[in-house]
Amino acid sequence: MKRIHLVHLVGALLLSSLGCVEEEPEFSVAPSGGARLVVELPRTVGASRVTSTVTHASGATEATSLTLDPEGGRAWSAVVKPEAPGEEVGLRVDAVDASGEVVATARLDAKVKLPLYGEALVVVVPQPESGMAGLSNHAPLIHAVIGSKARVALGETVAFQAQARDLDGDALTYAWSASSGTLECEEATCTWTALRPADAGDGSEARDGALVEVRVTDARGARSTLQFRVAVGTVRGDAALTDTRFNRSPVPAAIGQPQPVGLNTQVQVSATATDEDGPLDVLTYAWSATCEGRFDDRTLALPVFTPTAEPPACACQLMGEVKDGFGGSTEQVVHLCVRASAPPVVETAVQSAPSAISGDRVLFTVTTTDPRSESLTYRWTSNVGAVGTAVTSGTGSTVDWTEVSCVPAGVTPAVELVVTNASGASTRQSFPVEWLGRRCGALETACATTLSPGQVTLREDCVTQGTVFIPDGLTFNGAAHTLTASEDGAGDHYKGAVLRNRGTVANVLDLTVTARNLSDVCDADADRLRGILLEGASGTIEGAVVEDLHQAGNVGGCQEGFAIDVRNTAPGATPVTVIIRGNRLTGYQKAGVVVLGPVDVTVEDNLIDGLGPTDRIARIGIQLAYGVSGRVVGNAVKGNAYLLESDYSSGILVLGGSYYGAGRALCHDLLIQQNTLTENDVGVSLLQAEGDDFSPPASSQNIAVLANELSKEALTNNYQAAVSDNGTANLISRNRISGDGYDPAVYPDNALAVDVTTQGEERRVGFATPARTLEAGTCSEALVVQGWDLVGNLATLSVPAVALAASDAGATFHLRPDCSDAPVTEVVLKNTQREGIFYLRASAAGVLTVTATGDGVNTTQDQTVR
Repeated sequence: MKRIHLVHLVGALLLSSLGCVEEEPEFSVAPSGGARLVVELPRTVGASRVTSTVTHASGATEATSLTLDPEGGRAWSAVVKPEAPGEEVGLRVDAVDASGEVVATARLDAKVKLPLYGEALVVVVPQPESGMAGLSNHAPLIHAVIGSKARVALGETVAFQAQARDLDGDALTYAWSASSGTLECEEATCTWTALRPADAGDGSEARDGALVEVRVTDARGARSTLQFRVAVGTVRGDAALTDTRFNRSPVPAAIGQPQPVGLNTQVQVSATATDEDGPLDVLTYAWSATCEGRFDDRTLALPVFTPTAEPPACACQLMGEVKDGFGGSTEQVVHLCVRASAPPVVETAVQSAPSAISGDRVLFTVTTTDPRSESLTYRWTSNVGAVGTAVTSGTGSTVDWTEVSCVPAGVTPAVELVVTNASGASTRQSFPVEWLGRRCGALETACATTLSPGQVTLREDCVTQGTVFIPDGLTFNGAAHTLTASEDGAGDHYKGAVLRNRGTVANVLDLTVTARNLSDVCDADADRLRGILLEGASGTIEGAVVEDLHQAGNVGGCQEGFAIDVRNTAPGATPVTVIIRGNRLTGYQKAGVVVLGPVDVTVEDNLIDGLGPTDRIARIGIQLAYGVSGRVVGNAVKGNAYLLESDYSSGILVLGGSYYGAGRALCHDLLIQQNTLTENDVGVSLLQAEGDDFSPPASSQNIAVLANELSKEALTNNYQAAVSDNGTANLISRNRISGDGYDPAVYPDNALAVDVTTQGEERRVGFATPARTLEAGTCSEALVVQGWDLVGNLATLSVPAVALAASDAGATFHLRPDCSDAPVTEVVLKNTQREGIFYLRASAAGVLTVTATGDGVNTTQDQTVR
């Protein structure tokens, strides 16, 4: 029996002894203080138990497990007892799931004052740490309501204090209501006076207690409510828990900009409300509109609305009343702009060319107006090829288009424009393009590309039966994809380049080029097989791979199959500039890199592999011919070797002059430096010649072969040399030569380290390095002297020693780079390049003249000492 029943009994006995009968006392008194703790969990929180932790004034803590409502409600309850009369206690509540994890917590903002007599009321709502993600707004979180009394007599008052916060930082307002009695409230605080209900009804309030509710609303209209009961004097025990409830009203989606809709055009509502209390809350909808129209079903969350009349200023609101079944509601609003159809007008439409071939760029331009001066959007598409990035203004749009490979038979390329205004009305404009280029073969699909500013990008691997063209001025970006030449199903053998330029500027990047199953049919001129061809064009080829570019399994002998071919051979051609850098070329049929004509070329950091000796064809790693200038630096060239005596292969081949045909220009101003050349018949072959008798050029062409590494292990051809030179005054110095294949001591009839055609019998000494600048007292850079013929070709002196002298008596010559060895007065020209290397240390600043004397002839060079 609860203690309050004892008090009721005492009151009844006293009244009986006085001879007066009354059904119930007007009030009841509890014998001791404390608090009634009621916990209501959000419906999104599943808990197997709820615990409270009380921190007493003394600092001691006390943990208690709460009891779930035995009548089937969701609320949990317990009694908090004081450690000392009238103390203030701290309170924390945790909801724990079946795995023992805390899933929701409530910590009261202030301590709870426990009365000396009777019980205070504490209603708590534990919350998860964070709110639902992805919402533009959240309903306020009500953490607790603290009441001064849990049980009152009629006429008594209870002071309530609500604790709430907003996850979005919005300002909060509070509204209180009660099933009976009177309220005096100000925001989060409220005083309620218990009065007998005017209409007792079914007596539930007398039995269960008075129902109190607080509603908390944020500045954007999102609302939460917490309701609970307070026991009134006639209640025999605690107030009922069944009606305790925390509820968050649905939160509408953010109101966006008005959506343009045409008159009599269907539009589906795309904004829905979200209920933070989870899927147990079934939302119901009731839609209405401020403009004339019809819904397919007003009760759907996402109905379809059709406006049937144009509203003033095009403004129409769709309003959905949303309810959650627990007393929560909101309004979802969608703004429409309804207009009768008034499509944009295309005033002019210009096409740069009526027809096209592979790699052509066609430009399309329109000017437009809109009847209502609305903003316009432009969407360009094409049935084949690639449409570029449009350039759009308020009055028009321009876009380019290209097809780089082929067009299917029977298809006419067409570029289509759709212009749409803010109301959703559209106009179409189509541009047909007469196709004069190659048609796709029976088993061929046009290469899939993307056209963007400055480049065309391969979207996937492509197999082509004909040449793919790079539009003028663009980079062909392979994006690590492969372009394969094939004749399967084509009805003819493959002809020409796999990829080439269409105009005067073209670049290639990050592309693999290869061939498969090509017939062994020899072609010449434009029909020769090439991997990447730049003809009459400047550009860069970088990061490409050309592999297995050959016919008949690479056992054919056709003089084609160039991995990279750069040529500028048209009569009177203007010089072009080309960079070939960082490519890997392997498995080519004839040559890795071919450069012909007036081209300023940089061939740098490439890997070029001829795959070793063959008796089918004399391969060439790099060939420069007929007017080329530039740099060949840092390449690895290997495996160009021919097994027959009729010819030989070269790692790097330079040729030009009238011997090769009337008007053939000489290559000039070439630097061949720091390349690694291995297992080539001839490492570097300088075969420039004039006239029918293969005479050397009349004057120096300023070609230098410096600091390369050249090696060959064995004899595979009847003529092998690290460097072969038929030029005039070509500079060949400090190259490192090794291997039996270039050693005349091992193969005296077939191998040479350096094979130079000299002119005349007279000899002299020459400086192979430019004049140096050095600091006084320091060691200079290397100085190199060589034996030359009178025109400057490498030649052997009759006496290989060269005497050294300096205009400064304090200057010394040394053989070590740091000048740490004893001074010397001569160097011996004993290596394969007939050169001596020495270093200079000068004692005084000024111009210092170094004199080198060999075979009775001396030469001088002025050095600058600072």
